Amino acid sequence: MAAQQRNPLLGGIFALLFIGFGAYRFFMYYTEQADMPTWQLILAGAFIVYGLFVGYTVLTQKKESDNE
Repeated sequence: MAAQQRNPLLGGIFALLFIGFGAYRFFMYYTEQADMPTWQLILAGAFIVYGLFVGYTVLTQKKESDNE
């Protein structure tokens, strides 16, 4: 079974959104503008990690050749 290919444009947009949202939540917490429970901080970290994963998979995916 072949690995599923991601749409590079859509994957890049989702990666930026996930990383940006997680970073914003951490910024709000560490600048003491918002008091958040621990589960929300863990969720923000998970958004950042998943955004980095999506970005990595988009950047490292090989283009399909027309010969196949």
